Amino acid sequence: MSGNLHRRITGEVMAGHVGIGGNNPVRVQSMTSTPTSDTVATVEQIMRIAGAGAEIARMTVQSIREAGNLANIKSELRKRECFIPLVADVHFNPAIAEKAAAIVEKVRINPGNYGIARSKDAVVLSDKAYRQELSEARDAFLRLLDICRDHGTALRIGVNHGSLSPRIINRYGNTPEGMVISAMEFLRFCDREGFRNVVVSIKSSNTRVMVQANRLMVDYMDREGMDYPLHLGVTEAGEGEDGRIRSVAGIGTLLAEGIGDTIRVSLTEEPEKEVPVAAKLLVYAGRCWNEKSDKGYAGNTGNAEYGHDGGHQSFVRPGGGRLSGVSGGQRQSFPVMNIGGNQVPVVIGEIDAENGVGDNDRGIRSADVSSGHLTDIQQTSVADYLFVQNRAHSAHRTCSSHPEPDMMSGQNTGVSEKITGRIIEASLWQKHCSKTEGCFPLAGSREYLTGFDPRSPLFFLGATVNDLTDELLKKAATDKRLVFVALSRSACPSREMRNFAAELDKNGCTNPVIFKKDYSTGNIGDFQIEAAAGFAPLFIDGIGDGIWIVNRAPGTSGSSVPTAFNILQSARARITRTEFISCPSCGRTMFNIRKATAAVKKRISHLRGLKIAVMGCIVNGPGEMADADYGYVGSGRGKVSLYKKQSLVMRNVPEDKAIEELIGLIREGGDWIDR
Repeated sequence: MSGNLHRRITGEVMAGHVGIGGNNPVRVQSMTSTPTSDTVATVEQIMRIAGAGAEIARMTVQSIREAGNLANIKSELRKRECFIPLVADVHFNPAIAEKAAAIVEKVRINPGNYGIARSKDAVVLSDKAYRQELSEARDAFLRLLDICRDHGTALRIGVNHGSLSPRIINRYGNTPEGMVISAMEFLRFCDREGFRNVVVSIKSSNTRVMVQANRLMVDYMDREGMDYPLHLGVTEAGEGEDGRIRSVAGIGTLLAEGIGDTIRVSLTEEPEKEVPVAAKLLVYAGRCWNEKSDKGYAGNTGNAEYGHDGGHQSFVRPGGGRLSGVSGGQRQSFPVMNIGGNQVPVVIGEIDAENGVGDNDRGIRSADVSSGHLTDIQQTSVADYLFVQNRAHSAHRTCSSHPEPDMMSGQNTGVSEKITGRIIEASLWQKHCSKTEGCFPLAGSREYLTGFDPRSPLFFLGATVNDLTDELLKKAATDKRLVFVALSRSACPSREMRNFAAELDKNGCTNPVIFKKDYSTGNIGDFQIEAAAGFAPLFIDGIGDGIWIVNRAPGTSGSSVPTAFNILQSARARITRTEFISCPSCGRTMFNIRKATAAVKKRISHLRGLKIAVMGCIVNGPGEMADADYGYVGSGRGKVSLYKKQSLVMRNVPEDKAIEELIGLIREGGDWIDR
């Protein structure tokens, strides 16, 4: 397949004056965190959201009274000449959606709130009971459609992993299929009524579930001839670097496949901070879309510095069809020491032994993403291998004082406290390190084909996709010591690296493969966005046995290895730290969730491998923390309920005592480790 890749073709939906889908650019939106009953605070926040560049603003609407106040909010915004389309986010009560639909430009409803009487307590739901409940849901939903039609209001059918109806869970479970069936039932109602002003969203805090569900959603719609636009987001992504990389991992994977018409990056921060991250992701996605391909893979475009070339408005639909065959499947490789097979992906860092600069310092420096400035944080893991830059005296010194090998166990929660080994260029390795334990050579394809045959249990072979000749692949396939280092020269490495892996598999070459790319991006936040968008899609799909990314811009030393580990964690490929699932806050939250999240992280962030949820309310909280080990969920003003897995353990704990009670719960569960 040659030429450009293109976005999925969708129909156009109008939210006020803003078009979604069709030939429009991918739209950026954000959501308020203020009570919608507070007109002044909500208006001020929407003004900041719009000022940051968002094109759509959403508000939670919990009651009929709040729905009525939408008119005051809209009126005040229009007085201030802010014409951003407003979206009412409605949970629980369909009557609220009906009132809001007569006021705002778009309403988001949850199918899980319609028709739940019969299935709520049923162990097994009969076909007759299922059909009856669905019929009742349809009747209630059609009342909303009539109001939307009369007022020109757009509709979003929004399904969250954590808020499926009992009817769906009873039959399909809390699964990607259940999420898609929930949305499809309501899209069919819209289709039969000829109501086309509909956007659909399928969200989860788990990037793999989110990606799988959206791919399945597209397949279902394609089979039934539907072209509704898709809104993309990773729910409860969290804050800071973690939240940004996790959001980019999920959203970026789908954008790279041509899926998505509007996006929100959900962060546990002020909502206007979500917008620049989304805009930068769309600039990157636009570069991928516009990059020419050659022989089925992205061409050599160099390593241009990532920049904001015109904003997200530049990412427009060029026409054509989306990339096919990208859902992939986990690639199977044979193991070479601690690389490949069923082991977790490894991380490779670099070190300049002469100048003492590298990616493996224990105290690393990470980015303030909004400014690109560096701040000191504690690194939780070190690289599995270090590449020593090619100076002969550095190689000699490295080999003479080599580290003791620390072979990893391959467990998902395993972290290497010492590096497994160091990597040296093949010519220097032969001179200085060939008899040194823990040092391994990196050869080029030409060296390998002209006789390089090290006596080493492991060696690395660097190659681009263009280097994969029949001769090279035939020789490599029988070499059980060889690990490929796939070198990306593309602005869109996920596309290029998929083709690299496919070439190996096509030729029966099941050697492990590590993906490598060099960057030169002075703003570390931008580097994290681009690297996550480029590499997380591969590991979400189980393609790849390691990651080697290097930011060579001045002042960024130490940023590459922690970013690599964060990408693997966000893709659920390797868990090396505590994983925090936290919502972005909205008007339903009765306490300062940003403060609470920071306080929980301060006390619990050393518990590697645990998943801790900090959720603002009970609407999505218990469901979206479905795979969390422990949950801290707002249950009222100044009150928190504590969960172990999905079981409620303590209800309405005073907020000032909740963290200590959470720690006690973790101790009781046998998961606590003293620092």
